[in-house]
This record gives sequence, structure tokens and C-alpha cells, in this order.
Amino acid sequence: MNTQPQFSVGQNIEKLYQAICEEIYPKIKNQKKGVLSTVIYIILGADNSQAQEVCQYLKIKDYASLEDDLSISVDIIGLFISNPNNQKKWINDIIQPVKESVKTVRKNFGNNWEDTQMKLFQIVVIGCLIVGAVVCIKYLEKAKKEREVGDSRKNQPLDSSPPRPKVPVPVALCLVVPASVVENVRENHPIDVSDIEKLIDNSLYFLCTTPEDADATWKRLERTDEDITTLSEQREIYVRINIDNGEEMIGKKVPYILKRNLPSNGQGMVTQLACLKYLSVSGLENFNRI
Repeated sequence: MNTQPQFSVGQNIEKLYQAICEEIYPKIKNQKKGVLSTVIYIILGADNSQAQEVCQYLKIKDYASLEDDLSISVDIIGLFISNPNNQKKWINDIIQPVKESVKTVRKNFGNNWEDTQMKLFQIVVIGCLIVGAVVCIKYLEKAKKEREVGDSRKNQPLDSSPPRPKVPVPVALCLVVPASVVENVRENHPIDVSDIEKLIDNSLYFLCTTPEDADATWKRLERTDEDITTLSEQREIYVRINIDNGEEMIGKKVPYILKRNLPSNGQGMVTQLACLKYLSVSGLENFNRI
């Protein structure tokens, strides 16, 4: 049985470095200094301490010029070639694949590939040699997974995320009604929706607005200190009801629509109850008149 591998070590190294170059090149193509240092940091990923240790030990500067980085590359390749014991093996398995990788890059990018780009490619290859093949393989696997995650997110439907919970918007329902309909209404007491509807049906003026606007309205009203329980049935009473979740009621100008947008369940709170000065319309300028 033939156990000869399909590709030689040299061919596999060539493919590995070519893949690394294609992955890293877009990140360094406009960089003028510290390219080799950047390559090492990129490949080693999140472990910056390890990349820092490598660069410090080998005196690889993060401000080095392309020529300085290339001189380091020449030193490393020269170290391989000068090995007296296994010179041919180093040339066949390491140096020759690097040369072939360069030829492949030239072929892929055309004969007009700039000299600077070739320098970057050579620096990437040396960076790979420094950190080792195992780390390079792990970097490629990580980059592939990140792309797959990004693609899956792009393909998700736009409405796949759960809807955000609606935040209740408090409102103030301000009513002017005859004294005859407030006999069971008490200040600082809750009031059911059915009773709110009854007040709306009997209102002379109404306005649903923000609590801040209602506070301003309260200050402009001409009020009296009369006891509501002793007033004639036709005297006008101002009632303010705070509703926790009544956003849809704000600005409505028709009683029917106002009632239709009342919260279907729950209660309001009567926060203000006062008798208005006879025939006074002060503070009611923005109200809807029935």
C-alpha cells in the first residue's frame, strides 16, 4: 500500500504561507513601518504578551522600516542556508517553497506587482517562520470561523431579533366636568377605566398631555377653596388623572377616540381635584371644548 503523502512538506508550507499572506495583506498594505512586528501580533492574536516577548527577544521594532524588516528576513534565510549539516534539506523544504510562493504571488497579481508589495509578502513569510506553522494554522482557523459567523449574521432576517419591550409612557388626563359627576371621585385615590370613561362622556373641556404640561396648566387655573360636596351640580370641577401607560391618548381631540385609547385594563390615579372660579377659562386655552 502506498503511504506517500499527496503533497510534500515544502508544498504544504507554500500553501500555508500563501493563505496567511492573502489573509494578512489587506491589513498591512498601507503600512510603512513596523510591518514585521504587526504580522507577528496579528498571527499570535489575542495573546499580545507572547507577541511582545517574541519581538523583544528578536529585537523586532514596531517602528522599523520595510528595509529593516527585510534585513531581518535576509538574516533568517541566511541562517537556514549556512547550516552545514543539512543544507540541502533546508533549501529544498524551506527556501525553495518560499521562492515558489513568491512566484505564485507574482502570477496571481500580475507582472506589474509593485516592489513594495513583494517586500510585504516576503516579510509576511518571515513572520510565519518566526511564529511557527502551528500558530499560523490556528490563526487561519480562527479567521475562517470569524468570517462564517459574520456571514451567518448577514443572512439572518432583519426582524429575527426579539422586539424590545415597550416602555410605559405616563400621561395626564385633564378634565373639566360638572360637580354632579364627581361625587364618588376622591383626590389621591385610584379610579377604574369605566369611571374614567364616564368622566370623559360628561366633560366640558378635556386635554390629555404630558405630566409636565399638566403641572403648568394647574398653575394657570383660577381655582377656589369651596367645598366640592356643597356646590351646585352645574359648577365646573377640574379633575386630573395620571395614567401610567397612556401614550396613545396624548393629543386626541375626540372623546370617542380618547376613550378608545384608554388602557384596556388597570387604573388611573386622581391627583388633582378642584373647583374652578365661576365662568373662568384661564388655563383652559389649549383644552378641547365639547
